[in-house]
Amino acid sequence: MSHTKVTSGKFTWKLHSFLKDNLDHLIKANKNDWDFKLLVSGDGMTRTGKTTIAVQCAAYLDDTFIENWKERMIFDGQGLIKVSQTLKKGSAIVYDEAREGLDSKKQMERYTKNLLDFFSQCGNLNLYIFIVLPDFFELPKSIAVVQTMFLINCHTKDGFERGYFEFYNRRSKKGLYIKGSRYLDYKSWKPSFKGTFTKFFPIPRKEYEERKTTKLAQLRKRESASQSRKQAETHRNRCSILIDKFREGGWKVKEIAQLLGVDTGTIHHTYKSLKVKNE
Repeated sequence: MSHTKVTSGKFTWKLHSFLKDNLDHLIKANKNDWDFKLLVSGDGMTRTGKTTIAVQCAAYLDDTFIENWKERMIFDGQGLIKVSQTLKKGSAIVYDEAREGLDSKKQMERYTKNLLDFFSQCGNLNLYIFIVLPDFFELPKSIAVVQTMFLINCHTKDGFERGYFEFYNRRSKKGLYIKGSRYLDYKSWKPSFKGTFTKFFPIPRKEYEERKTTKLAQLRKRESASQSRKQAETHRNRCSILIDKFREGGWKVKEIAQLLGVDTGTIHHTYKSLKVKNE
């Protein structure tokens, strides 16, 4: 299948013709008060070009995307909700959350919650929202099947050659999810069509990577702080139990404080207050 030249502002590049046709359908439908959530996955891998094709599509749908990329490339769920509420109808956003290297199960739960919060709060803003993630099958059915319009799954050829994708419309996306979820099999359902995409990336890649890395560092710091707080709370709970046992055995608060190496005020105001709170 051939590619078609498209433009956005001062930039010109080529899009797969069938992909362009589908994007044109969105532009037409958006005028009738629709809102579009669009998935871009990486065949269960990273570095497959999924952000590149998402940016190309976003730029084609919205002429203002490239010049405003710093606010339209979103790396966390809170930013997604905040920015979306400030944009005019027909604007495009690429939600490419920074979470590589973090606790995958915990972060996926947070990622899913962020998306559901966004859908519930920003479902009628008439925007184009590209949701970029490595693995389509990580998503719950309510997002993967029900609330999103199509899936572009990017993959490599011969192991390392980027620039290939498979397009699943709403119906074929559902078939892929139902059939392929068990074994994470992207070959379990035939795509609507497949093709190639170019390396066109109109925003400064180095600056984009730096911004994403910074957000990832912030998330890691936040996750570490959260773990520390949970460890501290667990420690306090255990100490509270021990203090109760010591008191039942006839120990005085002063004696317990000396054993633990703290003052009696800590025993009264920290551990005992925690016990009251838990009760």
